[in-house]
Amino acid sequence: MRKPPHPAAPGRTAPGGSASAPQGAVYVGSPEHKAKRWWGGLPQAGARRREPTTVCPLVTAADRRTATKWIRTAIASGQYKTVRGDGAFPKHVWYRDGAGKFWHGMCVNRAAGEYKGWPIPEDQWHEIFG
Repeated sequence: MRKPPHPAAPGRTAPGGSASAPQGAVYVGSPEHKAKRWWGGLPQAGARRREPTTVCPLVTAADRRTATKWIRTAIASGQYKTVRGDGAFPKHVWYRDGAGKFWHGMCVNRAAGEYKGWPIPEDQWHEIFG
């Protein structure tokens, strides 16, 4: 992935995006990152996979609302990395919560602005977004 020449100014979206993109983004989650039953059904973390996945502890409806807020804040604040073909929603976003934990959000549906996400260690944040 190539890093953009400079991040968007706060309140702006990814290049080519619309001003409504942050408000349209939602956290939908992903079963392969869940270890507990969640709003989307049964978990699949730890299922037979070629590569291990990081478990996301967000499993309640309140967690979903919080993660959606994080994604919208990240986009509006320019906390993302663009890739060719992103459109209105950047493929990779990041957020640092009040406890100092870094979160990586990945757009899984560009047309609808749907994201999944998981916590990442700071060194991985530097590797991806640094």
